[in-house]
Amino acid sequence: MKDLSKMAVVSLLVVGLILSLAGCVEDDGGNGGEGGVTIDYTNYAPNHSIMVRNNSSERLVAFVGDLHPDNYIGGIPARSNNHGLKKDTKLFYRTDDFPLILLTEAQYKANINNLNSQKYTPFTRVYIFYNATGDNSIVYEIAEGLGGPNTLRIINTSKTINIELRLGGIFGETIGYAPAGMIETNLKLADGDYNVFPVFKRYNRYRDIVETVYPQGSGSDYAWFQPYSFENEAIYEMNLRALLQNTNFATGAAWIIVRNESDTAGIQFREGVTPRVTPSGMRNVMTGQNIYFQIDMPKVGNVFGEKITATNWSFGPGINNATLASTDIYAGKLYTVTITGDHNQGPLIAAISEGVDIPQDELAGEW
Repeated sequence: MKDLSKMAVVSLLVVGLILSLAGCVEDDGGNGGEGGVTIDYTNYAPNHSIMVRNNSSERLVAFVGDLHPDNYIGGIPARSNNHGLKKDTKLFYRTDDFPLILLTEAQYKANINNLNSQKYTPFTRVYIFYNATGDNSIVYEIAEGLGGPNTLRIINTSKTINIELRLGGIFGETIGYAPAGMIETNLKLADGDYNVFPVFKRYNRYRDIVETVYPQGSGSDYAWFQPYSFENEAIYEMNLRALLQNTNFATGAAWIIVRNESDTAGIQFREGVTPRVTPSGMRNVMTGQNIYFQIDMPKVGNVFGEKITATNWSFGPGINNATLASTDIYAGKLYTVTITGDHNQGPLIAAISEGVDIPQDELAGEW
């Protein structure tokens, strides 16, 4: 009888332990929660697709490109730093830019059978760029002030320009992303004062560069912005086409076309000993090819620097490279570097054109 009693006690302890463990799984970061909904909060770094820093107090669920179950890539814990999201090869198979669409855990669970109902009211969107052949160490930030009772409605009727909304300057924290073709995006914000700077981002597949363009007031030398004060469930609207119709556009970069007219099959554009690589992984410019490279300007306070001075640029196969004399490269300008000669016969020759303005219609995109 004593043995039976001991077995009964042990059985009860085992059952209790199982139930306790089940309860732990139920509440662990939202995994296995309501209605059997499972959210994967695993940090996949370093074998990730993209990396994020969640400054908000919300647990978030991430989708890439579209709010569809097939586009789900995982959960992001609240206040998490350098959290790597899963690299699903069906979604991340080529170099491209995407909107990262984020729902709160509560939004996701409440709308799991109709995710598209949150199309205009996600927690936020973030512009991301994925390099299929290279580095994806950029950390995309999710702003702390998101998720409040106030609404900032973004109207973006552009056909080609994706718009990030940043706080405090063009390098500031991103509070949202209004993709091209998405006419309305609603951002929920906490009470407070916000200086909102629109920054246009896109991957130019034709030129193989990632463009960063910002509007600049015609009567100022700084980036265009609008100040807002939010309280008492305020709703404000930014119709960007109407607001920016009399505004110039600027870029914090120059474009360099490397034109290989030499008898050397393939040449590289090098800074010192380091070859420059395009976003899609191109580094060799073959004979007869023209390849674009983007030269980002340095940050000076909250604006881009006006120019950089190129002092160590060379072009060639690594031997008998053409070297370029010290040259000032200005933001918003397009330069052509033409390479001639044969490295087997002696040093190659590099000639750089005068800079010409990148056309405003190319910077501003199509509305």
